[in-house]
Amino acid sequence: MTELMLDGARLQGEMPEAEWVGTMRETSLGTPPDEVRRRFATEAYICVPGFFSEEDVVAVRRSVFDTLATTGEIRGAPEEGIYTGSSQRRECIDNLDQFWRDISEDWALRRVTHSRALHEFCDILLEEPSIAHDFVFLRVSNYGRKTLVHSDHGFFTRSTDNVITAWIAFGEIPLQMGPLFILENSHKHPRVQESIRDFDVARDSDRKASWSETPLEIARQFSCRVLTRHMRPGDLVVFGMKILHGSLDNVDPDQHIRLTCDVRYQAGSESRDPRYFGPNPGGTMGQGYGELVGAIPLDEAWHIR
Repeated sequence: MTELMLDGARLQGEMPEAEWVGTMRETSLGTPPDEVRRRFATEAYICVPGFFSEEDVVAVRRSVFDTLATTGEIRGAPEEGIYTGSSQRRECIDNLDQFWRDISEDWALRRVTHSRALHEFCDILLEEPSIAHDFVFLRVSNYGRKTLVHSDHGFFTRSTDNVITAWIAFGEIPLQMGPLFILENSHKHPRVQESIRDFDVARDSDRKASWSETPLEIARQFSCRVLTRHMRPGDLVVFGMKILHGSLDNVDPDQHIRLTCDVRYQAGSESRDPRYFGPNPGGTMGQGYGELVGAIPLDEAWHIR
């Protein structure tokens, strides 16, 4: 179990309080499938340290950061992922949609997100052969970035509820760099159940998937904990569509970028949402890879869904 080092960490600007923060339970690669399914059914997440190899992680970091170095966003050795504090992406790139699509479809990344090992693990969780969405969500989170509290239900369950999210850490992510968090057992809370009923992010434009409260405010309201951990290269967290989650703030003083990716897997027998499948998927809002926060230059604000 990785010890939580809360000093210097922030949750939407708030200092984490030990009473309301806990460590994700780790599940080893050798855990029997029945126990993996039991934990997932109860807790709605599974955290597997070191699921992917260091070699694969390094290849992804080099691919992504080498490209971002050409737009003036990375200084020093590209694989270190250190932000310059500025960006020339709009000046250098004519089409940000194609730019981010090329990065997201690079073979180094796809050999991880669509690997046989991850397919087989998702087969266990879904209890049948799985299929991965073609559309992936690669994120480069520099200083000041964070992902607000939300669930994935309103984004990915238009065609089937039998979908799960696989979140992958492509580098060392201590708490000060903004790793993923899960709000413990939040998928069981009546308020969460009500918030996702008949909600579709793309259709219901008058509503937001992101919650207005901070993670600590919700933890106090729900009497639960914010579960997180110091993520290491190749760590995998798989979680369900209903559980609330987000990220800590990246407040790393040395300007290291948090590099992660999430990809959805679903039961292969279920109907497929055309927004996320095919050679040219449109994504949630139908605008392709250009609609993702990853496509936005690192010196510009993220949008909120």
